[in-house]
Amino acid sequence: MAKPDYYDVSECETHEKGAPKFCKKSEPGEGAERSCAYDGARVVLMPITDVIHLVHGPIACAGNSWDNRGARSSDSQLYRRGFTTEMLENDVVFGGEKKLYRAILELAERYEGQAKAMFVYATCVTAMTGDDVEAVCAAAGKKVAIPLIPVNTPGFIGDKNIGNRLAGEVLFKHVIGTAEPPVLGEYPINLIGEYNIAGDLWGMLPLFERLGIQVLSCFSGDATFEELRYAHRAKLNIIICSKSLTNLARKMQKNYGMPYLEESFYGMTDTAKALRDIARELDDAVGGLEKRIMQDRVEKLLEEEEATCRERLAPYRARLEGKRSVLFTGGVKTWSMVNALRELGVEILAAGTQNSTLEDFYRMKALMHQDARIIEDTSSAGLLQVMYDKMPDLIVAGGKTKFLALKTKTPFLDINHGRSHPYAGYEGMVTFAKQLDLTVNNPIWPVLNAKAPWEKTEEELTAAVALAAGHARACLDEDLKDSTVKVPAKNATVNPQKNSPALGATLAYLGIDQMLALLHGAQGCSTFIRLQLSRHFKEPVALNSTAMSEDTAIFGGWENLKKGLKKVIEKFSPEVVGVMTSGLTETMGDDVRSAIVHFRQEYPEHDGVPVVWASTPDYCGSLQEGYAATVEAIVRSVPEPGETIPGQVTVLPGAHLTPADVEEVRELCEAFGLDPIIVPDIANALDGHIDETVSPLSTGGVSMARIRQAGQSAATLFIGDSLAKAAEAMTERCGMPSYGFTSLTGLAQVDRFMETLAAIAGRPIPEKFRRWRSRLMDAMVDSHYQFGLKKVTVALEGDNLKTLVNFLAGMGCEIQAAIAATRVRGLDGLPARDIFVGDLEDLETAARGSDLIVANSNGRQAAAKLGIKAHLRAGLPVFDRLGAHQKMWVGYRGTMNLLFETANLFQANAGEGQKLAHN
Repeated sequence: MAKPDYYDVSECETHEKGAPKFCKKSEPGEGAERSCAYDGARVVLMPITDVIHLVHGPIACAGNSWDNRGARSSDSQLYRRGFTTEMLENDVVFGGEKKLYRAILELAERYEGQAKAMFVYATCVTAMTGDDVEAVCAAAGKKVAIPLIPVNTPGFIGDKNIGNRLAGEVLFKHVIGTAEPPVLGEYPINLIGEYNIAGDLWGMLPLFERLGIQVLSCFSGDATFEELRYAHRAKLNIIICSKSLTNLARKMQKNYGMPYLEESFYGMTDTAKALRDIARELDDAVGGLEKRIMQDRVEKLLEEEEATCRERLAPYRARLEGKRSVLFTGGVKTWSMVNALRELGVEILAAGTQNSTLEDFYRMKALMHQDARIIEDTSSAGLLQVMYDKMPDLIVAGGKTKFLALKTKTPFLDINHGRSHPYAGYEGMVTFAKQLDLTVNNPIWPVLNAKAPWEKTEEELTAAVALAAGHARACLDEDLKDSTVKVPAKNATVNPQKNSPALGATLAYLGIDQMLALLHGAQGCSTFIRLQLSRHFKEPVALNSTAMSEDTAIFGGWENLKKGLKKVIEKFSPEVVGVMTSGLTETMGDDVRSAIVHFRQEYPEHDGVPVVWASTPDYCGSLQEGYAATVEAIVRSVPEPGETIPGQVTVLPGAHLTPADVEEVRELCEAFGLDPIIVPDIANALDGHIDETVSPLSTGGVSMARIRQAGQSAATLFIGDSLAKAAEAMTERCGMPSYGFTSLTGLAQVDRFMETLAAIAGRPIPEKFRRWRSRLMDAMVDSHYQFGLKKVTVALEGDNLKTLVNFLAGMGCEIQAAIAATRVRGLDGLPARDIFVGDLEDLETAARGSDLIVANSNGRQAAAKLGIKAHLRAGLPVFDRLGAHQKMWVGYRGTMNLLFETANLFQANAGEGQKLAHN
């Protein structure tokens, strides 16, 4: 039986030297470069603006990925809301169909009049548990007035391109041809594979409007559901992204007799070619080529536009001429960008692509200089090698490559879905040139590439200097069953504030030097985690995947895990491998402990590499729980008991602490003459430094030798109540006492920490801290006017929530609501009017009337909707502000930083209010 056409990728058979292997599957132990079928489906479908996109699965699929693409809408913003059934452990055990059914009815009622349809996505876990999404949609469809469309694309069935094509099947089967257009012009066309990234579509529409061409439907940028329903009435399909929806164009040609073209609107040359090709086809379709009506219109438009565009490009071309670049793309046509760069005088040293077709590859190769290199190895390591070999003036690539490029101190321009500027059409070409110019000619680059201090002569150094001048038990004894904190009653989580536990585990593993993290699950999970952490820390993330496939999801993932362990150990030579599980592998029941034992037996030559593993299913907890479980797994297995080393302390920092916070904690300990071993230590691992080379392993964290030595410390200090269990494990394993601190932010909290350090060290508090304490007190006096009676709503993970709620309340704020990501111990005692577990949709209700919102960057939607200008970014992810990882809010000095930052937000907002009142 032949495979369906969405699997039929002819490029798989090519043996052309240098050609990318377009259908190459991810192997166990590979870096998380490729994404999954679920991601491919959401790329195609989620830009449909006026529908509900409901993800049926645990938190990872929606929580790690919602609203992370740059598709723009001119009207409805419904598509940007993150809807998920958020499967929990009981749902996995007993089935999630009833929850899905209730969620569909609930959302259909809540968004009645706004939502024109609902797409329901199956994911890895729900596919494994056998939830019948199609049957649930059919049953619920009898109760709701909008179409319910099932999307069966669990991540393990294939890569992103398969998901793209399956999404095309969904559109063809359920949407296209189900309505008639209200107005049908003489020249109607469809755009396929155009997602309006950064507003690209809006740079093309004016050209079509001037030509009298009607864009009937766009798949699926800035698209409404109704527009897609009558796409079958177009006379011509234009494929913009040839890798994603060619199967859809072929089916429409077969069923509706609609021809299609593959075109690009990036660069002057390709835009002109596209318009001429479209004109020729439309003239033929409408009345025969002899009329040339549309072709004449196009030639007139090109004459006007090209002259103007060349004039506007001239100053940019003068500054870009002769610059050398490396080009690597995903969704954007690489050969189009080669043309666009050539038009600006930029030389291409090397180019590669991951998601284009073989035809695109040949076009790219023909356009480049014969000495230019085709990038065959598209992994992070391969791209880094190209950068080091070629030493280009700039890198033009997608967001996944961004932080690798910046680590090599090379200017970078993002051309994929994460960008903020449109590059399509003539206006887009000018914008592209402008952004290239701003990037490559930015004055920071000469400074970054100048001599380091240790490289300068004595004269240069002289000139430079002249220019410058008992808590753990209390936490564990509290019974959560007695908590009065409310938990969600709704079936659908909307705009999740949670991240997956595996993401928290990855964060913990990144704090161990020479560690390689290995996620046992489908490849899409690791891709989302890498993206989320990279967005926050602006760093490349060392994470690999066991790349669970459909077969292994059915028959078990032991072999994938063992292969993954073998591959990462042999390929990267880590000092330790950190394994965490996903919802998929936990649902399957993979016995990770036994798999590791069998791995040891089968590969005794790798016995010297420790393997630490933590159970982190998506449906149990959030980032904080996954991080805490991983820290506990580390301290239960690695530290070695022994004779106490005087003055040595083990410090367990919470997931809410930034690298700068951890660095400050170390310095506080060292000021007392103590030797702190911090587990894990992200201070020098995720702090935003540039090394001479970029390692595929985590670097800069605590070494395994130091963690073993931690078993001989005089005491354990833990910061954050979530680590109480890990601290108690250290006491049980090694016999040392533990001291816990809910927070190190705030005068009283820091006082207690100082007192404890003084007692352990047998030394008085150093004078410099007394001075900092005096400064903090003065700052509190100076700024308390800004805080008094201000209403604040906080939405964060548990430890961070406790820290900031207590700090703000201590400064005189009224905590209107405290919204926790998960139900944890200690929430009941918070000084807040309303305390509950919820999502960021709840924030939109709870924060009404607040003066300040405290949440991660995803809270900006709620702030904008409510008109609250004061939004203090905290937690993870923070991606719309620079320097989140360098914020230091612990200790006397850090508390003062937080004090001033918050006071300035209040003050600026008060000034804005006065301005509006005056106007």
